[in-house]
Amino acid sequence: MNRQFLPVVKAGVLWLCVGLVSGCGNKEAETGSLLYQQNCKVCHAQGINGAPIVGRSVAWEKRLVQGEDVLVQHAMEGYGLMPAKGGNSELSEPEVRLVVRYMMSQSGKE
Repeated sequence: MNRQFLPVVKAGVLWLCVGLVSGCGNKEAETGSLLYQQNCKVCHAQGINGAPIVGRSVAWEKRLVQGEDVLVQHAMEGYGLMPAKGGNSELSEPEVRLVVRYMMSQSGKE
């Protein structure tokens, strides 16, 4: 398989898996949770390099008022010590947005 198509195939497989899951709750939240577990949990579960810990509303207060679009932009471009896309350059903007929504929902704002 041509390496340039690998990210497209990975994204397609992810969305196919999500599409196959039925009756298991909110698919968007499930996908955001899965992507969080795979890409963001290492830092955001322990506060590594100042990452706000998911679920701690105090750590997220100032971030949540900035709104989803600003948080997605920070995640896409990198912010502070966090690299762009949390270090996974294969993540798409819609995938990053799902992760941001998931982290926001766990941290005080739905």
